[in-house]
Amino acid sequence: MKQLTKTDFISYQEYLGGCPNNVWIKWHKLEEYKKFPKSEFEQSLGVTGTEVEEIARLMFPDGYLVKGRGDGAQGLTKKLIAEHHQVIFQAVFSTDKYLAATDVLKWNTEADAYDLYEIKMSSTTKQEESENEDDEEDENGKPKKVNKKKELQYEYDLTFQVNVLEMCNVHIHKKYLIQLNKKYKRSGDLDVRLGQLFTDEDKTESVEKRMVEVKEKMEEAFAYLSKTTMPVGHCSCYYKGRKAHCTTFSISNPGLPDYTVHDLNRIGLSKKYLRDLLNEGILEIGKVPEDDRLKPKKVKEGEKSGKPRKLNQVRVYKSKKEIMDLDAIKAELNSLTFPLYFLDYETYPSAIPLFDVYHPYQNIVFQYSLHVLTEDDAKKGREPKHYECLLLDGDPAEKIVESLRKNIGDTGSIISWFKKFENSRNKELADMVPGQFEFLHGVIKRTYDLMDIVENQYYVHRGFKGSSSIKKVQDVLAPQYSYKKLIDVQNGTDAIEAYRQILKGELSGKALEEKKEHMLKYCKYDTAVMYEIWKFFYDLVNASKPQK
Repeated sequence: MKQLTKTDFISYQEYLGGCPNNVWIKWHKLEEYKKFPKSEFEQSLGVTGTEVEEIARLMFPDGYLVKGRGDGAQGLTKKLIAEHHQVIFQAVFSTDKYLAATDVLKWNTEADAYDLYEIKMSSTTKQEESENEDDEEDENGKPKKVNKKKELQYEYDLTFQVNVLEMCNVHIHKKYLIQLNKKYKRSGDLDVRLGQLFTDEDKTESVEKRMVEVKEKMEEAFAYLSKTTMPVGHCSCYYKGRKAHCTTFSISNPGLPDYTVHDLNRIGLSKKYLRDLLNEGILEIGKVPEDDRLKPKKVKEGEKSGKPRKLNQVRVYKSKKEIMDLDAIKAELNSLTFPLYFLDYETYPSAIPLFDVYHPYQNIVFQYSLHVLTEDDAKKGREPKHYECLLLDGDPAEKIVESLRKNIGDTGSIISWFKKFENSRNKELADMVPGQFEFLHGVIKRTYDLMDIVENQYYVHRGFKGSSSIKKVQDVLAPQYSYKKLIDVQNGTDAIEAYRQILKGELSGKALEEKKEHMLKYCKYDTAVMYEIWKFFYDLVNASKPQK
């Protein structure tokens, strides 16, 4: 009989972003499930988690690592537990229904019981700076509230393990959560003591409060997943926005169009509205009624009013005509000063800080692309000049900044797409390279976000599908730069994985050189696309009708 693991248990929980049907398909239709393989980047997250756990184990000397999950590992675990072995890594516990492996068990002599430590590759900062261009604010422009799902997930994770251990007659005294400490800055060798690279949180009280609740949910999940017939009807993700859909959504919800109400702008923040539409039988964008539900919610006096993004999205789809505010676009472009510098960074958010001064998950800026357009170039229709830098050996901060300083003059607007990301990196670089503090903060002040024209609804096209993502906009305004034409490195996560592979020495010879070439081409695409989008709007406001 198949056993329920904590991974499948968490993946089953709808309110934690999981999907019961998705896990059922994994259990009973594995070949179908495997048709949706993880990307190299997703696979690398598992590798990173293992690396973090291995370093965290250094806090627990003389630990014994149990390898595997089978009968041998379970038997060895029982032996070590009976001997009260001081520290056990990956101890394995099994019942007829459940299987659990614990990251760390440490014998507590005073309590005459083990303490449990769960190691997570996340950082301790609960409210991280959002750098997702689609999720920065809610519909009314307010900062999103802290999402407590992750905290609840960790408590369920721990409680699942404790329940299984109790079923195996192993009592746990204290229950701890270990995470990376984002306040830690590397200086020389990694300092793996608690309070330095890692921090722990006592979750004993929270876990004990959830024991009965989680045990009931474990029974429910096991019963559901043990059914031999596939659940009837849509999976729970049917009532979620597109980005929250499960891996096997197309299996549980066959025959749906590619573009549905699941794609309405920020519909994930309007769950009731989405459910109402679907329950009314409205699936296609073109059938969405233009009623008050499409409009932004009314705000209190003094608060920022939301943009009618959903309403505009539906209107341009139905009319097949763009919405454009030429005066607003012209004002945006007139605020820019030549020469124009189209700038894009590629970064690597390393969980374990690789170089001095870096903290966990701080982005390493290892590459940039820069297209430079003078006013004379613009008037005469000449292409911008291109500059680039890719650094793959050691801490790239100083050399990246040195190269930027050489290619970016003291005047002119710097153009990015979702400038919050680039400017956050510039602030970090300014702290790491104090000799260029004024230059980098000058860059921050001069940076203009080209995404604003789309995000502020000055130009809305049905082909954007309600998104302000550069790739959605590129599909319409710069189709000659299709990212799908690129080999190997087609997006930011591919670039991250490419850097990781090179950093870890996984590539050499021809494969290494080809990977570098692909990384350079991808980054160059980003700034070339920004230029083409700017040129489209420049031609538009100058009464030159662009060809699309």
